[in-house]
Amino acid sequence: MKRKKWHNRFINLNLVGSFFIVVSILMFSLSLFAEDAEYQYKETEQLVELVNDATILIEEIGEDAFAEFAVQDSKWRHDDKYVFAIDPEGMVYAHASAALVGTNVIELTDVNGKPFIKWFLIEVSDEDSSGWSHYLWNIPGEDEPTWKTTYVKSALAPSGEKYITGCGLYNMTTEREFVVDQVNEAAEMITSQGLDAFDVLRDPQSEFIFNNNYVFVLNGEGMLLVHPEIEGTNLYNSQDENGKFFIREILEVGRENGSGWVDYWWSKPGEDKPSSKSSYIRQIEIDGDIFVVGVGVYLE
Repeated sequence: MKRKKWHNRFINLNLVGSFFIVVSILMFSLSLFAEDAEYQYKETEQLVELVNDATILIEEIGEDAFAEFAVQDSKWRHDDKYVFAIDPEGMVYAHASAALVGTNVIELTDVNGKPFIKWFLIEVSDEDSSGWSHYLWNIPGEDEPTWKTTYVKSALAPSGEKYITGCGLYNMTTEREFVVDQVNEAAEMITSQGLDAFDVLRDPQSEFIFNNNYVFVLNGEGMLLVHPEIEGTNLYNSQDENGKFFIREILEVGRENGSGWVDYWWSKPGEDKPSSKSSYIRQIEIDGDIFVVGVGVYLE
């Protein structure tokens, strides 16, 4: 799978707070080059194909594409799925909500304060010009927000204007590729920033927490240094419900292979009953100290 590396530079997006300064100025990370990724689920492939087709349309007919995106029950807009288009400053040119067209949404956030429009722009800021973002948003007609995963890609119109087009799905099944991507981004950031990166990994406004997925960090003795619920707990001797010493296996995989997948049983956030889980982990070393970074995906 091809990946892109974020350059050590400031992305002029007026990003809010120290977290975005860390991301924009100092963080070296790897993000998913979606077109060449191998996905498990057909809905993911279809979403990427739709956005790629929308990008091609803009590159062929320019701003006339926006009117086509607005047609109800078309390829571009049906049920709760729709293609949108914005410019690099956050101005909306195509959207399912006509009221948003012609407005600037650069400061739009989800219920956790995540400025996901700015994340869209960050995802397309490098040479690969595409990426994924995860945030909480309301399904049309519903009061409670749910997780939405959006694929975005940049397009250059014949006029010379640049646009970002995208489409999202609610309650999308987490791809293993998303997990690998998050682990690599977190590992690169910790390597660059040291322990200061932990605060970013804990921040719900970051891209490191979405759905039931989160980054965890262990030291070489099995102590959880980053975790949303039991941070500071040593799990070296812990077993899952099948008797597996899963933390020992995670440390062994990191030590022997550098990275890899480990299967075990673990409870979802807010639940007591354990579920089948597979975590991708990567070992890094900083000044002689071993850290293991991981993200898990629940299999049920």
